[in-house]
Amino acid sequence: MEKSIYILHCPPSWLKTAPLSLVYLENYLRNNGAIVKVKDMNAEFFRYMKVQPKGWLALNNNFEENLFDEKSSSVLLENLYHEIKDYEYIGFSLLNRNSSFSFKLAQKIREMFPSKKLIFGGPQALFLDHQNKLDRNSFWVIGEGEYATAKIINGAAEKIQRFKELENLDELPFLDFSCLEVKNYSNSMPLLSSRGCKFNCNFCSEKKLYNKFRQHSPEYVLDLMKYLADKHKTNTFVFCDSMINTSNQWLGEFCKKLIQRRLKVKWEAQMRVDAAFNAELGRLMKESGCYNLFIGLESASSTTLKNMNKGFNPEIALGFFKKLKEADLHFEISLIFGYPGETSADFSETLDFVVKNKKIIPKIAQANPFVDYMGNFSRGTFPSAEARKKVKLFLRAVETEKIKYTKSFINNLAY
Repeated sequence: MEKSIYILHCPPSWLKTAPLSLVYLENYLRNNGAIVKVKDMNAEFFRYMKVQPKGWLALNNNFEENLFDEKSSSVLLENLYHEIKDYEYIGFSLLNRNSSFSFKLAQKIREMFPSKKLIFGGPQALFLDHQNKLDRNSFWVIGEGEYATAKIINGAAEKIQRFKELENLDELPFLDFSCLEVKNYSNSMPLLSSRGCKFNCNFCSEKKLYNKFRQHSPEYVLDLMKYLADKHKTNTFVFCDSMINTSNQWLGEFCKKLIQRRLKVKWEAQMRVDAAFNAELGRLMKESGCYNLFIGLESASSTTLKNMNKGFNPEIALGFFKKLKEADLHFEISLIFGYPGETSADFSETLDFVVKNKKIIPKIAQANPFVDYMGNFSRGTFPSAEARKKVKLFLRAVETEKIKYTKSFINNLAY
């Protein structure tokens, strides 16, 4: 008997690109013999409700708690209930913001279809696992989804599948987005060149989503970009990796080969501050089509950076930014305020650094109070009132100094 699964990405969530995790899951499970259907209910509800993007993406507990409304969205929900009736498993991709909707919908599905087996995965599943809040009547995927979900729908007895990771990423077939309506998103195609992170920043929850770091070969990524560009008539790509420069050697080889192939694409990615970064690599990145970088500075206090285990100091960060500027690479930085142990003097160091170097740093991408997602710090409430105050003070200074920043990404990680 063929196994069947219907996988849902519930609202509210990011709107710019297609949910990459759904595409990877659909492709892997279908290629391994399962009947698979995915639905991006986030995009569907956004279009149906006609909410402005700013309101959809803003942190609003009341909005999120009341979004699952059977009366106002009865047409969409009835269509869904009709579609899922013949599927054995129902999967949910959990994020912090879409958890309320997901669990309410899951409860409704349980009531209507008692025999359905529910599977929950995604980042929020990891956090719930750390909090010992997993519902033992459901199946749970902690970490990477493909192999673990395949095990569940093929009859694994264990309700919780932890970190069942693929070994060789190059063995994955090229991404096939035909399971979603790509026209519903921007023309930027999301992709991964790697999974996991080799570094160990103390504040980071993302690093816990994987056990091991693995990376595609540059050739695989280039072939994939060519395939997606031809199929979807786009030349813009967003790398969703934790960082694109885990290896400068890999990044340099990728850029050189991208230039040689003359694909004429544009790409953006996340990047870490790196003392070993040089002008030649910056030139290659620019020539290969890099148009934006998101960089986690987080602090410009030597003490706070050390406490965070970031692996660099403010001097190294400034030198790195100057090299990016020399290569004419646009970049944006993120900052965290109120990290445990941060003093007023530490905060002032960060503020002074940003103001002093405002002609070097093009934009503030993100500024948030510290949130202890994984419960690593037993004392204190996070985000603290002091941390929230620091964000306000920083924002006031940024506006006074006329420094560019993304309004929707200020306080966007903390309620």
